[in-house]
Amino acid sequence: MKFSLPVFSIPCAPRVRPALMLAVSLLACGSAMAQANWAKVAVPAYAPDNILQGLHQHWTLPRADDFAREAQALPVTVKALCNASPPAGEAQSAARVQWQATTRAWERLSTVAVGPLITRRSQRQIDFSPTRPALIDKAIRAAPQGPAAMERVGTPAKGLPALEWLLWTQPVAPGSAACAYAQEVALDVEREALALQHDFKALAATDWPNAEPEIVIAGMGELVNQWVGGLERLRWAQMEKPLRAAKPREAPEWPRAASGQTAQSWANQWEALRSLGVLTGQEAPLPGQGLVPLETYLRGKGLNPVADALLAATRQTDLRIRNLTASRAPGHPQVLDAARSLASLKRVAEGKVAPALDISMGFSDADGD
Repeated sequence: MKFSLPVFSIPCAPRVRPALMLAVSLLACGSAMAQANWAKVAVPAYAPDNILQGLHQHWTLPRADDFAREAQALPVTVKALCNASPPAGEAQSAARVQWQATTRAWERLSTVAVGPLITRRSQRQIDFSPTRPALIDKAIRAAPQGPAAMERVGTPAKGLPALEWLLWTQPVAPGSAACAYAQEVALDVEREALALQHDFKALAATDWPNAEPEIVIAGMGELVNQWVGGLERLRWAQMEKPLRAAKPREAPEWPRAASGQTAQSWANQWEALRSLGVLTGQEAPLPGQGLVPLETYLRGKGLNPVADALLAATRQTDLRIRNLTASRAPGHPQVLDAARSLASLKRVAEGKVAPALDISMGFSDADGD
């Protein structure tokens, strides 16, 4: 059985326009990885606080800013849809486009769930899957208004998946109770985005070189564990589980299927994982002046064989995911091939990277479902 997925782009930079051709963006990303010639250019030695400083100043905060900006536009477009005069096709299209932009920004931030993404349980709050249509109908009848009322609504009936259902599966009509509820869902997503932005600003402003050692150690452990957790979530929850759970002759329940964003969702998640795993620039940054991926951190510690293993596994996974998502109709074997490659990368991270960095692997279900 085959399924159709849209052509998408894997962004190399935070604000890549969706209109860029897939082949061009993939070539650019691949070339950037190849240009990092650590054998000829010395890699600085980094302290753990340099890693966390780079992470929060150059990765989590810019992405939290992107998510907040897109999420603030979401209620505006949904309100415009609800106030539109029929036919409301243009307003509906605008709301759908903004949902896609908001979801893309969210996935690029949340795939590696560190800091407030864990403490706020953000994935459960605004990205619970699968959504529950019966609970959405119940919430529509209850007509909640405002933050306090929305807190009493169950997570399976709100967040981005619920809004996807209200915009695509059972599209809301202007002036309807369902549309009023969709506005409340969009406002709820906006509130969470702004709270995350606030908390990530605090992390970015932290004086990491003078932070307590136990805080730095905990932060490094969280980063590596959540990076591995992001690999596993993409492999299992997003790819392999829906495929294996599907009944014969039935399409798997892929994430973001209603909106046609399954392939883009996989791309967003992989971009986040890859950017924290391997160096995509020409030179390693100086300590405190940029994002330091795990590969670069390992090379700075003289652990080149481990870094080589991580880079090789990442390149193999990158190739498999490109083969999967670049096709308009990839087959199920391609999905399993990508999932197996993610599993291999996870084994390298758990078996080589974590021990080399003296990090204990655990499991947190704070943001998993």
